[in-house]
Amino acid sequence: MNIKLKNIVISVSFVLILIGFMIGNIFLNDKYISYEERRKLTQRPQFEVQELVSGEYFEDMEKYLLDQFPLRYNFRELKNFVNTEIFKQKDNNDIYIINNNVFKMEYKLNEKSIYESAVLYNEISDRYFKNSNVYYTIVPDKNYFVPKSEGYLSLDYEKLIDIMKKNTANMKYIDIIKDLQISDYYNTDLHWRQENLLPVATNLLKSMDNKVSHYKYEENKFTPFYGSYYGQAATNLKPDEIVFLSNSITENCKVYDFAKQEYIKVYDEKDFANVDSYDIYLGGAKPLLSIENRANKSGKELYIFRDSFGSSLAPLLINEYSKITLVDLRYISSVAFEEYVKPVENSDVLFMYNTSILNNSNIITKFIKTIPTK
Repeated sequence: MNIKLKNIVISVSFVLILIGFMIGNIFLNDKYISYEERRKLTQRPQFEVQELVSGEYFEDMEKYLLDQFPLRYNFRELKNFVNTEIFKQKDNNDIYIINNNVFKMEYKLNEKSIYESAVLYNEISDRYFKNSNVYYTIVPDKNYFVPKSEGYLSLDYEKLIDIMKKNTANMKYIDIIKDLQISDYYNTDLHWRQENLLPVATNLLKSMDNKVSHYKYEENKFTPFYGSYYGQAATNLKPDEIVFLSNSITENCKVYDFAKQEYIKVYDEKDFANVDSYDIYLGGAKPLLSIENRANKSGKELYIFRDSFGSSLAPLLINEYSKITLVDLRYISSVAFEEYVKPVENSDVLFMYNTSILNNSNIITKFIKTIPTK
């Protein structure tokens, strides 16, 4: 093949590919949700003269075309393959895979952030829970279980725990890390598997001076579960199975959502169809919830300051309490919850955030200065 003919073939092929993708973009139905990436995709923007003049229309159209590009996820898989298999990069945008388990690198330790987390715990405890039993625990991220021999950067977890211990006052640390291993976490997600958390729940309940009764649970299984790391990994992985544990107690509990001012279920199966299927636990990210267990007549209450890990753990603790109140400081200030909840004396209080949140504590400490000094 002479050079001229070769150039013609390449040029024509390139034009045909462009035309093919253009036709595909025009005639293929737009997708509303990418379950692989766990997010809603941009939809075609409505044409308005004002937005055209301001330039916003073209920005919105660019986002729309990128999200609805044909074979978009396949190209992302190709990019990941080239980076990791051909160029032998150990990670792709801080995402790495070991034995079909996806991890997101968290490095390095932000000592100031850990210290501010401890200060926040002290402030809340001193203001609202002087006459209560206050505890805290630390949920390790998945990187904790990666052997150093693998060569990936991770936090100095021993130092993190040491900073928390040295800067928290009048509260007891409960070690749950010893109850966990990598198999207790989803392969494609950052969260832990509820069906594996009974040892963690038992440890917490006993450490908070509860007489633990051993309840039987029924496993309710849903698949496929595409975790938050699945789309970021951009590779062909087997999705997870999500399980929730229920019994007569959890089924009869009443959960009040203060933001929506309505009652919801402990587990709502329809939430599995949400962008984030992890919403099946207590409806997902919520600033303020209360779980009422009318089967427990002790009147004992537990307050949990938590992130999303607490959504799947709290239902395993409710057996021993009449009421659990869950506060997520990522979405509500450390004083705003007092407008809705009047803390009861002689209650149990548990602070539990995962190491990634503690290492980026501005997410939860941004309201710390709103706590009045006495």
